[in-house]
Amino acid sequence: MNQFKIRSLAAVVSGALLLSFGIGAKADSTEDIINALITKGVLTEEEGDLLKKGREGEKTGQEKAMKKAGKVSISDAIDRATIYGDMRVRHEWRNGEDTAGLQDERNRNRYKLTLGVKTESGDMYSDIALAMGGGGRSDNATFGSTSNGGNNKENVFVKRAMFGWKMTDWLTVEAGRIANPLYTTEMVWDKDLTMEGLAEKLTYKVGDTELFGNFVQSQYLGDYKNVTGASAANTPSHNGDRITNVLLAFQGGAKFKVTEDVTGKVALTYTKYTSDKADTTGVGFTPATRTFIPGLGATKNTITPALGTNIQATNNMSPIEIPFEVNFKTSSALGVKLFGDYVHNLDGHDRYKAAVAAAPAGATRNTISAAGNDDDAWMLGVGLESIKDKKPKAGDWSARLWYQDVGVYAVDPNTVDSDFMDSRVNMKGFVAKGEYLVKDNLFLNVAAGHATRKNNDLAAVGTGGDLRVNLDSFNLYQVDMTYKF
Repeated sequence: MNQFKIRSLAAVVSGALLLSFGIGAKADSTEDIINALITKGVLTEEEGDLLKKGREGEKTGQEKAMKKAGKVSISDAIDRATIYGDMRVRHEWRNGEDTAGLQDERNRNRYKLTLGVKTESGDMYSDIALAMGGGGRSDNATFGSTSNGGNNKENVFVKRAMFGWKMTDWLTVEAGRIANPLYTTEMVWDKDLTMEGLAEKLTYKVGDTELFGNFVQSQYLGDYKNVTGASAANTPSHNGDRITNVLLAFQGGAKFKVTEDVTGKVALTYTKYTSDKADTTGVGFTPATRTFIPGLGATKNTITPALGTNIQATNNMSPIEIPFEVNFKTSSALGVKLFGDYVHNLDGHDRYKAAVAAAPAGATRNTISAAGNDDDAWMLGVGLESIKDKKPKAGDWSARLWYQDVGVYAVDPNTVDSDFMDSRVNMKGFVAKGEYLVKDNLFLNVAAGHATRKNNDLAAVGTGGDLRVNLDSFNLYQVDMTYKF
């Protein structure tokens, strides 16, 4: 091929390439031009193939550049970033009644928003999530609670802010405000709760069995402060040392295969609160059979003196927990799950004695029972689910039914589920939940529960409950739609 032919060919092909880039045609017009030149004898087959290969390389580079230009710009150190979240609208009705027939009822509509971003960078990852609801056990906002005709905006809070390091194939460490790493149930830990501190997560496979361990060091309340000097103890603003409370959790468990269609999971967890000091969270916590509810009738003002009124106290809490599940695969889509949980507070009797000792002067202590089985809690349930694929698909559904019985001295009253049973302990009853996927990312949920007081000699105590009566019975119904993205 002479020089004139080469220059002419380059000009023709370059013009064709520029034209194809400029018009953004769906068909590759450059390839058509090259084929026409081969047909007319301007190009040989070998020369045409060479130009086509070059065009394919340029086309691939152009597509990559266009895809990159359409993405959110992130640090070069980040391999991948994923934005996620969900929005939910819920209708809820809950009702409670005490032994005297006094009732409290709430009928409300609620909504929630969660928005987050996860990143991956080699063996490092992070999770930042924002959510509504200032309380730790609820991300919900109630219609009408903040507007009052003024169109007030809802607050958004930091739900998670953490990073993790996959140090080895079997060890991962997480730090910050992290999702609860423990395998547990809502009888003990509300699903909305996070932990603040460190967590070490271990996994190790032996045959068909996967051993796992989760260890948590979480700052439960306060930080480490110390005031020294001759007048420190007499300075009201200092009051000597300020007490801190750290939650330590130690969990070991296993996921195993019984047969090809039957799998199981079980764990043993020991949790310890490091401070029993009264000026951290109080010593006694259990009220007597009645509690005063302001604003619900003057006739209720005369009540039995409270016995250990600080229900938020974490003194004498050393629970062991054994959550478990057995999964049966009955067909390609349908599965059955048996699940449960058992908790025993090793210091439950001491917690009972501390509550009695904290009773105000004049309290009728002989009406309060001993710890008995009030330092135990248990749950047993069954679930069904129909899942077509590993990812959620329209038409998938699941249902769960369980019974739980929670003693007043068994678990931390600050962490139990805020829905069932109204953030209370000393309650027993049934819960039923169902979920149906209207679309791949649109979930319809229904839930119902009924409970009664477990020990009638003690109040159904709790922190942050929605009802204001000393519950003898409780009912809850919910229906909601959740849109995930």
